[in-house]
Amino acid sequence: MATGSLASNTYRGFHRIDKAKPGAKDVFDLFFTRSKQEIISNLSKVKSDDDLDKYSDEICKRLIDGLSNNIVKTQLQSYNKIRKPVDIVLEHMVSMGEDFELLRPDVTKHLFLPLDSQMFQSEFVFSDSELFSLGLRRNFTFKDVTTRSKYTQVQIFLRKKADRLGLEARIFFDLVWNDRFRSQGTNLFQTNP
Repeated sequence: MATGSLASNTYRGFHRIDKAKPGAKDVFDLFFTRSKQEIISNLSKVKSDDDLDKYSDEICKRLIDGLSNNIVKTQLQSYNKIRKPVDIVLEHMVSMGEDFELLRPDVTKHLFLPLDSQMFQSEFVFSDSELFSLGLRRNFTFKDVTTRSKYTQVQIFLRKKADRLGLEARIFFDLVWNDRFRSQGTNLFQTNP
């Protein structure tokens, strides 16, 4: 399940201690494959951003436990380095998973925007003055949002900006990724490169 959602460069960002042992891709795939029903159950209870945030953090903690076995510890210290992959997989599950169809209308508005270099480079998502006020830079990658408090500050900003622009949810900023908004596709499947 995670295999199709996460690019290989995301996994390469987690350096293995022993290259002969399983790496980040194995940990993410195993977790999301085994936890599908649990995820559906927990997402059905989401009524607010805070509900989804708490559940996403729970997933992150469990992934860190699995990654700690063979990933260099310093690679697990940036908050967003774990959270971005979780945000992407949840976005893809909710947006495209048949099993999530009933949850989609209620959960989409609470999804968190995966923060990565594509988002930081977009002047539509972050103007220069917005980057400056948030303490971000155009050259940031997903590892550069190191603390939970910075992640939360950015996500709150994005929710408010989406409201100001008339977007239904901050997750729609993800249409900027790889210029999805220019695609002729009518759903996320069709806009993925």
